[in-house]
Amino acid sequence: MKKRISFIITLMFTMFFFLVICCNKTINASDQEIESSVENTNEEVVKEENNELVEELPELNIAWGNDLHTVNPHLVFLKPELFENNDTFLRPITDSRLELVKDGEVIAFINFILGPNGSENVTMMSQGHIDAAYSSSTAFMTGIDQGLECSILCPVQSGGVAVVADIDAEYDSFEELVEFAKNSDKPVLAGYHSAVSAPRFVLEYALRDAGLKVSEDTSDYEADVLMSDLKGLNNLVPSLSSNQVEVWAGPIPNPQNAEAQGVGKILAKLDDLPGGKWVDFPCCTFNVRNDIIENYPEVVQALVQITTDIQTYAQNNREDTAELLSDFVGLDVEILNKNDTTYSTTPDDNFKNGMKIYYDAMSEMGKFTKDFKDKEFDEVKDQIFDYSFVDKVQ
Repeated sequence: MKKRISFIITLMFTMFFFLVICCNKTINASDQEIESSVENTNEEVVKEENNELVEELPELNIAWGNDLHTVNPHLVFLKPELFENNDTFLRPITDSRLELVKDGEVIAFINFILGPNGSENVTMMSQGHIDAAYSSSTAFMTGIDQGLECSILCPVQSGGVAVVADIDAEYDSFEELVEFAKNSDKPVLAGYHSAVSAPRFVLEYALRDAGLKVSEDTSDYEADVLMSDLKGLNNLVPSLSSNQVEVWAGPIPNPQNAEAQGVGKILAKLDDLPGGKWVDFPCCTFNVRNDIIENYPEVVQALVQITTDIQTYAQNNREDTAELLSDFVGLDVEILNKNDTTYSTTPDDNFKNGMKIYYDAMSEMGKFTKDFKDKEFDEVKDQIFDYSFVDKVQ
């Protein structure tokens, strides 16, 4: 009996020892599985973090138009090899997306937005839809007055604006237009493509400067000229053929296109306007949101360099540029070859003096209603312009 009890005790002890060993192995195996799982998870986290690093590259929406004042950046889509040997350039990925490359590294992604006109570009920027725009300087000065946090970094062109009249108008020059308006029994109907565009301010100020009363009030029977918004560049030429207006000022190539279609005639280019103050006058600029400037200065510096390279090419290779841009602009090369626009990003004295004239003219016409109201140009110019990036390029 004692032997049986002893055997049972021995057997129970042996089973207990065996269970302890097995549990130990199971625990060790579980520890290894947990450790392996943690390692795998860490690898996945690293991979996810690496992906996030790629995704965290700045992504900017930039607008330009298909007019000859702002269209040149589209050359990077049409013939990217023109610039790909530069230290800094834009490389197309799709027909609306580009990589910003500097010293062989991608530092940002750029999405192209077709910008309709200056006032709409300002609206899109204020709504957060675009981060930068090649667009009307006067439109963006107006936007900044209204509270838009944006800066003008550099010019992109000057000149390239003309005053156009209906082909059957009784006057053939700006001076004759002024005399006709003074002696006419009814106001001359004039138009502009955008309420805050540079051509609009040039035309209105030049008419006022010549002694004419200009108004947008159709009930103002004392007005010599009645101005109206034609709402877009595409409506300039049709407005003459439909007799909606008989005069407008617009950017190239619209004046040349009006002549080519036989519906209009150029009365004066900027250089022909009285007083000589509009010679090679600035118009469009590179405009960037202030938070982009503050958060991504390296990207902004690269974009200013690229802008300079593109504008320099367009200025020095006019026929090739016209050939490349013809389809995108939608006009024959022959018309584009009449382009008298000057392309440059240099904020020289001509640009700075011209912007002051714009500002003073807009102030005189009551176009500033908030931040710039009753302020002199010197008081606000540092709020409008930031030349620090283009100075490094120049």
